[in-house]
Order: sequence, then structure tokens, then C-alpha cells
Amino acid sequence: MNNRNAIFFSYLCGMEKGTSIDTSQYTLMMRITQSELHYVYYHPAEDGSLVSERIALPTGDEHANAVEQAVYSHEILLQPYRRVYVVLPSNRFVLVPNEVATQSDNAHFYKKLYPTADDYVIESRMPHTGAVMLSGASNRVVSFINRTFDNPTLLHPLTPLCEYFYRKSRLGNHRKMYVHLQNGRMDVVCYGREGLLLANTYDYHHSNDAAYHILNVWRQLGLDQRRDEVQLVGNVETRRELSALLRNYILTVVPVIFPSNSHVLGSDAMQISFDLTALSLCEL
Repeated sequence: MNNRNAIFFSYLCGMEKGTSIDTSQYTLMMRITQSELHYVYYHPAEDGSLVSERIALPTGDEHANAVEQAVYSHEILLQPYRRVYVVLPSNRFVLVPNEVATQSDNAHFYKKLYPTADDYVIESRMPHTGAVMLSGASNRVVSFINRTFDNPTLLHPLTPLCEYFYRKSRLGNHRKMYVHLQNGRMDVVCYGREGLLLANTYDYHHSNDAAYHILNVWRQLGLDQRRDEVQLVGNVETRRELSALLRNYILTVVPVIFPSNSHVLGSDAMQISFDLTALSLCEL
């Protein structure tokens, strides 16, 4: 029996035991990186229903095979869900304003920017932000997701962040920069009264690197050190160090206020990646 058949056989054996919950009215969200599959499922109308788990993916294996093995070895992921979202981070993406986006073939914008990339192009419309997000993903991973899950919605992590922070940015007349900190990676989204100013992702090795990227963006956008603000969310240690650095240059550096309506979903809600938190509130 080959490895894939062995995994599937194990899943079938597990199914005979049954599952403890009916997931048909639940939402499943997965965030898949090269090193981890982070999944979250919850019932939108039931307090305390949110469950979160992180699965380490072996870096020595072919990535698509590692993702398949992780999914097939967790019975809960193979149950029927009301909605399935899969967030696929990538350094290759482009935002296309609605004014120039097409109805049929937006992928040509992506291919112009990344002509040699052999990617599956994910297209996500952002109605509040007023743009279309085009991002690249592994063809094999996307093929597996599409044949395994019922009508999954594929997204770049900037998509729910842009949509969520757009609505928050409407409060007040000053411009806002939102920074989502992961381990070695950060998403930066900036809004003014005119709308989205910037959405980008940066790698960093130290909080000094993160501060450099933020201050560089701040200067390029001409943000005001006294009137405009930075809001941080994500990795607690990096956030603390970064706040201390940025306050030497920017008057208002504050944490993102955690959404109160997410608290009721369960204690795990505080531990999940904030792009998944935003997605649970936007449900794109």
C-alpha cells in the first residue's frame, strides 16, 4: 500500500467511529504556508464553538504531498462544512483597481508582472476596498484543495485584512497604517480618507527590520508623525519591541483592538492568525 492509500485508509477507519459534532453548519478556515497548516472551525451562531489547531508540515517533503498528508490525517477536515476558506500566503500578488479590472480575464495583469511564474492565479474581489486581489499559488496544492473540499474560497491573506481594516479606517479623519506581525513576516495595509494607499507584505528577521520597512512606507506615503497612526496586531514579543522603536518617530503607535464579537466564539479566538480573525468577520 503506498503512502497516499495508507493515509486514506486511516481516514476511512476513523470515519467508522463517527464524529462528535455535525459540521454541516460550521465554517472551516485554513491557512497553509510552507511550514504549517493552521485550521479553524466554528459555528457562527454558537458561542464557544471555535476550535483551532496548527499542524507542522515537514519541510523535506514535496509541499503538495505534505498538505495532502496533513489533511487526510485529520478527520475533522474531511467533514462537510457550510463554508470553506483557504488562505494561501504568497510574495507574488498584485492589486488591480476596479476601474481597470476586467470581468473575464484579470489574470493577464498578474502574468504581465510575473511572466515566468508557473502559478495558479487566485482572483479575489474586495468590494469595500474597491479592487481585485490577484495572487499566485501552487497548481498542485490548489488542485488538491479543489477536489477535496466543497466549493472552497481561495484567498491571499491581505484580502480579508484589507476588507476588515477598510471599515475601521473610516473612523476619524487621520490616515492609518495597520501592521499584522507573523513570525518573520508582516502585512502592512494603509488607508486615508481617499481609500487604500498601500497593501504589501514584507519579510523581516528582527524588529529593527520591521521598523525600517514601516518607516520607509511612512515616508513614501508622506504620513504625518503627529496626526496619523500605526496600529499593530500579531506576535506579542515583536509587537512590544516594535512599538518601543516606532514611538521614537511616530506619536501614536497602538495595538489593534481585538474585535469584541470574536471573543464569544471561544478562547482559541485570541490565538489564531489575525487574517483568519478578519476573515471570520468579513466572510468574503
